[in-house]
Amino acid sequence: MAPSTPRPLWGWTVAVRGWLTLGGALAALGLMCGKGAPEGAPAPGPRLVVDPNTVPAEVLGALPKLGPSLVGRIVEARERAPFRSIDDLDVRVRGIGPATLASIRPFLRIAGPEAAAPVLARSTPASEIAPTSVHLARSP
Repeated sequence: MAPSTPRPLWGWTVAVRGWLTLGGALAALGLMCGKGAPEGAPAPGPRLVVDPNTVPAEVLGALPKLGPSLVGRIVEARERAPFRSIDDLDVRVRGIGPATLASIRPFLRIAGPEAAAPVLARSTPASEIAPTSVHLARSP
């Protein structure tokens, strides 16, 4: 019986393995020399600041620690009487305690009575009336 020739590793010849090794090394070198992560921290996105007296229930539900039942209680309380301060939420809405109030406080702002019900002349076109329920502010 004639001695059989050894089969190349994984069916690849020495030349193919050399080209694959060279390609892998060039790819690794390109990744190391390429552009890295951008310097500095990314700019924070806009922060939502809303008035709990006028904001829709869907937007209230997007705030941290506010589920559907708690949002429903906030809406019921504001329908009885508007909130005069953010601390008024803790007093009038069952389920909002100091921890929940602390987590949602950065997202809430109580507008004065003149902002909640603006007095408009009849000649003011609807396109010039700015919505007052949702305010966007950039965080510092």
